[in-house]
Parts: sequence; C-alpha cells; structure tokens
Amino acid sequence: MELIIKAKLENVFKAKDFKSKDGATDSKGKWQLQFMEKVEGDEGYQMNIHKVSIPDDKAAQYKNKIGSVIEVPVKSMALKNKVIYYGV
Repeated sequence: MELIIKAKLENVFKAKDFKSKDGATDSKGKWQLQFMEKVEGDEGYQMNIHKVSIPDDKAAQYKNKIGSVIEVPVKSMALKNKVIYYGV
C-alpha cells in the first residue's frame, strides 16, 4: 500500500538538533514540510499546522515548491494515540 499526502506546502525548515533526556544521545534535527489544514467548526474555522519529516537528501526538491500543491509519499505510525506521517 502506498500513502500520499497531497496538500499546499506552506514551509520547509530544518528542526533544531536535540539531546536525549539523559543527555547520552545527540540527534540531528530533521527537515520538515509544513502544511496548513482549515477545519470548519460550529463557531468558525480553525487552522491546524501539520509537519512531515523528510530525508535530508529530499529537502532541496521541495524548497522551491512553497505555495504549491504537492504530493509527498509517506509512511505512518502511531505515537501517543496519534497517527504521524513521515516522508520516504
């Protein structure tokens, strides 16, 4: 099965590097694609930001597509009762 997110790309950025809670492991920040979702409710619209991490070697192909509707192949996983997506 193949999953694809199709949405308007709002931003591309590299997340900050971080250390594990015990300070033993350093992790490099990952490139992120940002999308905005407009959700209609009884009292108006709410804007939700969604982020999808992507491999470093794919960041360049998205930087010039900000403002465009793009398709991103993704995989999913459950984390803390939420489904998250990451680019492949």
